[in-house]
Amino acid sequence: MTVPPTLASTPPLPLDAADPSAPVNILLVDDRPENLLALEALLEPLGERLVRATSGDEALRALLASDFAVILLDVQMPGINGFETAQLIKARERSRHIPIIFLTAINTADVHVYRGYAVGAVDYLAKPFEPDVLRSKVAVFVDLYRKQEQLRRQEQLLRDVERREVELQHRAELLESRALLAEVVGSALDAIILLDAGYTVRRANAAAERMFGRHAGSIVGLPVAELFADDEVEALLGRSAGAGDAPNDGEDTGRAPALPLTARHRLSGPFPTEASVSRLTLGESTSYTLIVRDISERWRAEEALRTQAASLAASTAKLATLNAELQRRQAELQHAMTARNRFYASMSHELRTPINAIIGYSTLLLDNVYGPLNERQMQGLHRTHKAARHLLELVNDVLDLSKIEAGKIELGLQPVVFPTLVEDLFVTVRPMADERGTAIHLDQPNDSVTVVTDPRRVRQILLNLLSNAIKFGQGRPIVVRCTGREAGGVEIEVIDQGGGIATADQLRIFDEFVQLQPHAGGAEGTGLGLSISQRLARLLGGDLLLTSAPGEGSTFRLVLPAETPAETPAEAPGEGATSEMSAAR
Repeated sequence: MTVPPTLASTPPLPLDAADPSAPVNILLVDDRPENLLALEALLEPLGERLVRATSGDEALRALLASDFAVILLDVQMPGINGFETAQLIKARERSRHIPIIFLTAINTADVHVYRGYAVGAVDYLAKPFEPDVLRSKVAVFVDLYRKQEQLRRQEQLLRDVERREVELQHRAELLESRALLAEVVGSALDAIILLDAGYTVRRANAAAERMFGRHAGSIVGLPVAELFADDEVEALLGRSAGAGDAPNDGEDTGRAPALPLTARHRLSGPFPTEASVSRLTLGESTSYTLIVRDISERWRAEEALRTQAASLAASTAKLATLNAELQRRQAELQHAMTARNRFYASMSHELRTPINAIIGYSTLLLDNVYGPLNERQMQGLHRTHKAARHLLELVNDVLDLSKIEAGKIELGLQPVVFPTLVEDLFVTVRPMADERGTAIHLDQPNDSVTVVTDPRRVRQILLNLLSNAIKFGQGRPIVVRCTGREAGGVEIEVIDQGGGIATADQLRIFDEFVQLQPHAGGAEGTGLGLSISQRLARLLGGDLLLTSAPGEGSTFRLVLPAETPAETPAEAPGEGATSEMSAAR
């Protein structure tokens, strides 16, 4: 059928994106010109551009050329019908969101209506339809299209603003970077020299002026070789030039490792430097950046260091000689100490036999086993017996000391309860205390405390401290205080009210064979008891401490851990009993 000229398809006009009030395109698709004419008359009051299409193919071509606010699509058309046309429209990304209103006078059954909505229509109208209703629906979609276009324009404006802000920010950062670079180069301590392809100076910083003793104006234009005392700088630049075969525009070939060069100061002459160079190629232009560091101070420091190293080597050799001599003497000393300890042990055993015999026979005589004795004989035997026991204590103490120094003290670790051990000791020292009229008291502020230690060695230490307190306590009361420690362990304090110990004497009270001037009572001792006691306390993982003042008495504090470390030095089995009543200070 021939379409009259007045009903020919109207080509879509481009929308004016900058004018939100400009008419929008509405696509009218129908194979009957009279229907198109009726639609144009119905929609003309909207004032929009009405674009005709008499077939599905023509409608698709119109959609390729322009955008539309809404499509009014006839269902029954020759060729591809309205449903197929709608499917093709929805399959294209650019046109899939355009609303489609189906118009039909034939296909009004529910199955056709459902198919229309299924292919993407927003409405399905049967002819005849109410003109005002159709015009209102089209007006709604036109208004929606305008709002979408307005949003799109606003988004584009936002993107343009953001792009301009980014460009301004980049420009500001570039200017800042250039200013910062200029500041860094100007304030750098190293000389920075920019050279052209002919190795001529084109720019230099303030450090270069100071380093070479020249003004920037006198440096610029000079061949770089005039700033150095040899031709190694040109060799360095040549190696940089040969580092890359064909660099791209703007390629930086990197900085070569720093090499030593001899620079030349305008007034003071040559001085040592280190220099590195990098090459930059931009198109046909090549430039070099030479960074020079004055190493005069470092060179002098290295020279001084080499001198010190030589001196140190000589001192080390001398020290090695002295160390060898020291080791030889130490070996000799160790050998002598071993021999001494063997002598102590041997003599102790050899002396015990006659001493025990003297003690035994004197005891028999004192007990009148061999008959009665007169008073003078009894006095002589008492002195002999007392001297023999004192000698036996001395022998036992010397043997203990030799074992400690040889690291052969064996510890029998087991749980020990305080104050039970102290109460047992009171039974041993009670006769001695009663003989001197001394009262002994136990102070136990807390509950009983159990520690893992060697009870025999603890007993030896405490008996020594108690006997000392009795001997030097001037008959005044003695207090033994047992206190559990927060971190575990126990502290045992033996407190007497004797004459006390001077501060100067407290520094040497724990030394071997030290006996202070005895107080009233004529107390005797070997001078080894406290030394052995302190060493035993430390072998048990604790310590023996003293607090004293003249005229105020003395407090010896034995500190023991909750558990004595198992890695204490081992001892060969002891030979003979050690004296538990060693003499004291």
